[in-house]
Amino acid sequence: MSLRLLHHPASQPCRSARQFLIENEIEFEDDIVDITTNINERQDFRDEYNPTGQVPILVDGDLRVWENVAIGRYLHEKYECPSHWFGSTLVQRARINQFVQWYAYTLRLGGGAFHWTIFAPMIYGMDKDFTAERRKGFHVLYESMELLENYWLKEDKYVCGGEVSYADLAAFHEFVSHDAGNIIPDKVWAKHPKITAWFKMMSARPANEAVSGWQYETIAKVMAGEMKVEFTRRTAVLKGTEAHGGHNTGIPHLDENQDYIAQVES
Repeated sequence: MSLRLLHHPASQPCRSARQFLIENEIEFEDDIVDITTNINERQDFRDEYNPTGQVPILVDGDLRVWENVAIGRYLHEKYECPSHWFGSTLVQRARINQFVQWYAYTLRLGGGAFHWTIFAPMIYGMDKDFTAERRKGFHVLYESMELLENYWLKEDKYVCGGEVSYADLAAFHEFVSHDAGNIIPDKVWAKHPKITAWFKMMSARPANEAVSGWQYETIAKVMAGEMKVEFTRRTAVLKGTEAHGGHNTGIPHLDENQDYIAQVES
């Protein structure tokens, strides 16, 4: 088998690409890259697979495709997958393209709320203060949820229309991490009924258990103190120390008396 997916189940983009493969019954070899180690920080790995060192990476013979949406597009075209994944009309394709570009700097960066809460202390040390990083993650996440609720899911049950698309997989796996880590308070979920209904619908897809089971099981053990993940790596994609986001509202900084996170969680 020439098709390999280099991935790790803790990674939201990796889960998106892997679920696409499973949903479309494309045969592939699972090649798990242990991102708790420094393997993808090594120059030989970057020279062979991806100069950024990040996963997922699709290996198809001599070809390496990285970035999860690019992997999805490549597979969609090569295996002539059903058109709903990336759109059958110009308008549908435009909307999906618009979403996956929007998601990359909103929901994806909102993943910092999970990362800096769950994994960062194990990577950088339990004695470090990640308050600013967590606030940045929550700020971007909550802003993104507002647009997801009131724009993307305003009239449709899926984020880009009446049928599931790759955009749904990309967004869904961000929320899988938040759900596994109990990152989003119940009162915030309650403020977003359309997201809640969409998330339950996506969670019920048969492929989801195979893709997301590891995340739920492992994070539950970590949070219960039954398991400690040892990290030797010292880098992370979701960096930045800004306390506020502003991606959707255009507010680069809030006055100290304005607390967007507290407003959403109230």
